[in-house]
Amino acid sequence: MNGFPFGFEESGMGDDDDFGGFGGFGGGFSRKKEADTPVDTKKLYHDLEIEKTATAEEIRKAYKKMAYKHHPDRGGDQTKFQEVQHAYEVLSDESKRKVYDVYGEEGLKEGRGKQFEGSIFDLLHGKNKGSTKKKSKSVLHTLEVSLEEIYIGKTIDYDISRYRTCLICKGSGSKDTKANTRCMDCHGKGIKIVARNIGYGYIQQSVECSNCKGEGRVIKDADKCEECKGERATKVKKTLNVYVEKGSPSGKKHIFSGESDEVPGLEPGDAIVEISIKNHKRFQRKGADLIYTADISLLEALTGFNLIIQHLDGRHISVKNVPGEIIKPGVIKTVKECGLPFFESPFKYGNLYINFNVDFPDKLEKSQAELLLNVSL
Repeated sequence: MNGFPFGFEESGMGDDDDFGGFGGFGGGFSRKKEADTPVDTKKLYHDLEIEKTATAEEIRKAYKKMAYKHHPDRGGDQTKFQEVQHAYEVLSDESKRKVYDVYGEEGLKEGRGKQFEGSIFDLLHGKNKGSTKKKSKSVLHTLEVSLEEIYIGKTIDYDISRYRTCLICKGSGSKDTKANTRCMDCHGKGIKIVARNIGYGYIQQSVECSNCKGEGRVIKDADKCEECKGERATKVKKTLNVYVEKGSPSGKKHIFSGESDEVPGLEPGDAIVEISIKNHKRFQRKGADLIYTADISLLEALTGFNLIIQHLDGRHISVKNVPGEIIKPGVIKTVKECGLPFFESPFKYGNLYINFNVDFPDKLEKSQAELLLNVSL
């Protein structure tokens, strides 16, 4: 055999919008449907078994209950579990929920809930392309998972830290929320006009105010909020429930809307969790196929063996080679459908390919060599 007919190639996964056949994320903008066209704005509420008037806390509790009920690890239906996750992602986001309540799923798919990049503290005055309202920058997190977790599928609790508007000063950064913090150098504009000598004259240029760093406001040290130290936001921990699907490719991204930094004047961007698969000590992954390298002796290569392989889910696979069947260097055995589950087709499996490393002895005793010479090969 000259090569491995792998289940799929792991190329083309670096692009955010194209995962080489694994599916991507939706985007685009929405237009309001015609008045006589029915819009379903109830399905996501039905998926969580809640009323449209449910509060944020009721939505969170319903999600935990439904996710526990339908989790694949507990024998639940994977499709239903994904519907529950999607419903929570939309309804737990205030802006997306408002869009859904008016335009339904189509409004979300076509872009009313599209993510836009903005900034945190150093880019407060930056603009976001395509959006009239600024958003903080989306943050990419990397979650390392084992090949065992990819094989069985698993929900992983992933802790992140992100900024949230300070509750003590309500985002003002000052002990006194009504205090005058206007920068006197730029008169609250964040920029100053300066004259520059260009050799044969002067030109006027707008530059960022160095006193307030372009924010137009300055808080004296004595007046800064003791909680946020004048930063207007504090770091808060959040646990994200990341469902690693069976057969997930390395580079698969999970988007958690509104879980990036929250800054006064900006809507929070998204937290993006990217799957990274750790190297395995026994198996090598190639798409949905697995490669296992077995070390055997020269005697076993010539006379047969019974190889026991512990698979990723703990079960043992027996691979026999009968006497008379010679294992030559480079020979590969195939165990069909004992590879990884195919991504988004978890009931289909790739193959397990066994590559043999024949361990030749360093030397032979004279008596051993004579015995081998008497063997007719």
